[in-house]
Amino acid sequence: MDFSFFTNYYGIDILAMLLTFLGIYTIGNKKRYGFLIALTGNILWTIIGILSQSAGLLFANSVLVILYIRAYVLWKKRK
Repeated sequence: MDFSFFTNYYGIDILAMLLTFLGIYTIGNKKRYGFLIALTGNILWTIIGILSQSAGLLFANSVLVILYIRAYVLWKKRK
């Protein structure tokens, strides 16, 4: 069995997945820096979208990057 699919994207996809999960978990624990962790994961997913030439992946994660930045900025403004 060929397991080369684990290295198709140099492990960037695995790191992106872990950072996205960790970021969402941290946000759930009401930590603002979770947005930065998840943002980093989504930037990596955007890179995967470029490498895989997937318009859907590229577009979705580009929008998520903008939404994470917005959420980070607005985190303390609302009380």
